[in-house]
Amino acid sequence: MSNSSIAEKTRRVLVVDDEPNMRKTLADILCDEGYEVSTAASGEEAVAMCSKEGYGIILLDVRMDGMDGVEAFRQIRRHQEDVRVIMMSAYSLDELKEAALDEGAIAFLSKPLDVERVIKLIGEVKDTAILVVESEEPTASTLYDALKQQGYRVTVTKRPHDALELAEQIRFDLIFIDAELPAMNGLELYLAIKKITPSAVAIMIAGMEDEFEAIAREAVRRTAYTIVKKPPDIDHALVSRHTRFFGFPGTTKFHFVATGEQRGSLLYPQIHVWRCTRTAGTPHGPARLR
Repeated sequence: MSNSSIAEKTRRVLVVDDEPNMRKTLADILCDEGYEVSTAASGEEAVAMCSKEGYGIILLDVRMDGMDGVEAFRQIRRHQEDVRVIMMSAYSLDELKEAALDEGAIAFLSKPLDVERVIKLIGEVKDTAILVVESEEPTASTLYDALKQQGYRVTVTKRPHDALELAEQIRFDLIFIDAELPAMNGLELYLAIKKITPSAVAIMIAGMEDEFEAIAREAVRRTAYTIVKKPPDIDHALVSRHTRFFGFPGTTKFHFVATGEQRGSLLYPQIHVWRCTRTAGTPHGPARLR
């Protein structure tokens, strides 16, 4: 697909909601923002439309008569693996929220919607989302600047509570977590986020103190990817390489390449992160960088 075709598809938005006023309001707002907007009144109608037309972004209500939004999302992905979906609901549906984010929805927003936030999310939907939870300003700034230079959409917070709220509403492709945080430590936050989005990929950040290094080690033992030392260095050239792929079916994959100091059984790496895709129909096949 050419760059112009990709850009054109990204501007195409499908709004799926069984409330006529919500469909019309969202469609009018997004049309004013320059998007080409279509609407569907049910999950079944949305699935049928997506089998014939390509959309870059779908705003999808969760609770509808007939097929619910999560099931509609699963079926839509059979036709369009790369579609980015924002789920919406006026209800607290923890199980459906967890399922939607784990399936690959990029956000789960509560109604009434914050229209400015919706517009901002749609405008940034082409970018990969990274959350940085870091209590020290210099480390947070280093990560923010370096990741933004690589073209990622980066959100930074110091507070675990805010991180949990963000994780409940937005699926972050990658999360950096400081081992030393106020209110709860990095391990406790990592485990809490995993309950919300079991597929979350996390890199722990640790200082030189033994206590927080032990916290980070335990998070890695519980499936966090690795540890980076403060101050993090993600820009240096690499020598010996450790590689690993993470991602969600049909969505962005990450290629981590790490080098650094070997201490015990853990590598304290410098990290480079690339976005990758896998060829459709071969979820376990070789990846290609883009």
